[in-house]
Amino acid sequence: MERLSDYIQGERVVRELRHHAPEALEELARDLAQPLNPPLERAVARCLDDSRVPDFRSAEVLMPPMMATFAVGPAAFGEQALAELEASCNRCEAVGRCWQAMRSHADAEVCRDFCPNAETFIEQRGE
Repeated sequence: MERLSDYIQGERVVRELRHHAPEALEELARDLAQPLNPPLERAVARCLDDSRVPDFRSAEVLMPPMMATFAVGPAAFGEQALAELEASCNRCEAVGRCWQAMRSHADAEVCRDFCPNAETFIEQRGE
């Protein structure tokens, strides 16, 4: 369980970035490999869940590594199907959870619990 002081520290950093350097917050959210302390990582995930990073698009940042997690690539889908998957990804309500999962290289079984496109990815690869 997150301590109150850790929660406040992470939220404070995110709030300052949102107000004073929104481009830095967006860059931070787009960089899945950037090391972050746990309170800041959780705060960024909450920020993504609340759509407080205006230019963040899940389909651009999270869908490519998610597809790799399920061992399927964009070429496996037609243009219309891929557009539908991207739209589903951009509407996802588990963006923060997904972001944390992609940062930690979670496996397909973990991602299957929350990814709205998981079943389509699984069907495409033939499982």
